[in-house]
Amino acid sequence: MLARSFTAAIRGVDGSVVTVEADARLGLPGLTVVGRASGAVVEARERVRGALAHCGHELRPRKQVVNLAPADLRKDSPGIDLAVAAALLGSHEIVGADALGGVLLWGELGLDGRVRPAAGTLVVADCARQRGFASVVVPVESADEAALIPGLQVLPVRTLDQLVAHLRGERSIVAHERANGPGGLAPAGPDMADVLGLPTGRLAVEVMIAGAHNLLLHGPPGVGKTMLARRAAALLPELDEESALEVTKIHSVATGRVGASLQRRAPVRMPHHTVSPAGLLGGGTPVRPGEVSLAHRGLLFLDELPEYGRACLEGLREPLEDGAVTLVRASGVVRFPARFQLMAAMNPCPCGYLGHPDRACVDPQAAVARYRRKLSGPLLDRIDLVVPIVPSRIDFDDDAAGESSAAIRERIAATRARQLQRLLGTPWRTNAEIPADAGAIDRYCPLAAAARLMLRELARVRRLSPRAQHRLRRVARTIADLREPDGPLDGVIGEEDLARAAALRCLPE
Repeated sequence: MLARSFTAAIRGVDGSVVTVEADARLGLPGLTVVGRASGAVVEARERVRGALAHCGHELRPRKQVVNLAPADLRKDSPGIDLAVAAALLGSHEIVGADALGGVLLWGELGLDGRVRPAAGTLVVADCARQRGFASVVVPVESADEAALIPGLQVLPVRTLDQLVAHLRGERSIVAHERANGPGGLAPAGPDMADVLGLPTGRLAVEVMIAGAHNLLLHGPPGVGKTMLARRAAALLPELDEESALEVTKIHSVATGRVGASLQRRAPVRMPHHTVSPAGLLGGGTPVRPGEVSLAHRGLLFLDELPEYGRACLEGLREPLEDGAVTLVRASGVVRFPARFQLMAAMNPCPCGYLGHPDRACVDPQAAVARYRRKLSGPLLDRIDLVVPIVPSRIDFDDDAAGESSAAIRERIAATRARQLQRLLGTPWRTNAEIPADAGAIDRYCPLAAAARLMLRELARVRRLSPRAQHRLRRVARTIADLREPDGPLDGVIGEEDLARAAALRCLPE
């Protein structure tokens, strides 16, 4: 008899419905799985057999074929085990084939019949809702995660026997009620009030967060670059519903561990400089998101930027420009969202003391040049703010404190709200996302006549590429929004704001 159940395959952070067809008939006994299944999925044969036997539903000796359709879509996750078992039960008439319609099943099976969580439950639940399924069956441990998707009935199961009883109408599974989680907010972290001095660095961080720009801090060791980065995380605005769902889906695929609520705090990732290209950009088998995707809608901090591998640094070009990373593999093309803010720090030279007022640099000129060549021109061109941090004379016994993170966060929130209002009806949310085509940049970042002449002169003197000029205009737009929070949304950018933006882009000499 032929029976069908439904599950999903995960590609990137999107799910596709997979129809599991099981056919059992007279013939040489055996179980064959077809439909472009990975090794982990092919091994489902033994897991399913063991689970069914331990639950008292050992299959009769038949020629059994399980087809995973569509056949051209690769299936990597053991989460399809539950659907394979259900389809086989239907083909042997242990459960009614009609009972398998309208429900999507997701979970890995143990040999003892227990149903275990599989990574990507949130993606699968979202796929089920989009494709019109009324309910989804998941392990008990994943029920809170699946319940994050509204309008979908979540049926939690602990064992395969519990699912069989439900499908046969003997004992119904009680639908899961969404738990009231803490909102996904983590502690805000250190306060900007701890940063004494460094007015240019503080301004650069505020502009970066307010407009979702990229920032590179360069200066000697110990001057406060990393200190600023660790406090920048507390300035990130809370994620809205759409962004929170995007971020939580990425973490569901990457780690398989999601709380009882969407992640509202913008993610902050700080990978070590020994990270591999696959770890930073994504990869592996099956393909998993890297640090750039885990930082989606948040902050990616790269300390000691020139120490990262060349493949890692050059691989940042695409996500910095497009907000996504595309991985091409023999198994197909996978695209992960990666709309992050890059914050990086570097020393001026290998020893770190080039230009220091009190310490002499010991590196030869050739070593300094080689160190700086690790950052290519195209990569630097994609960084909006490049700010030197110089040692400041601070009396640490002074009780005076800097402006707090709470006050800065209020200005940033108002500026972000202003940008959303300006970009209403477009797919963009921040000034940094405004595309470089003439229509958009001229509409949302208009320049006064004097500012246009200044930009032309800056481009000539600094030899700015068109990309760098567009990024300069976006930064000037953010500075104008911070300076005049109640001004007209379509106000022109003046010389003062453009000059401040230019002052916040000083490449190492």
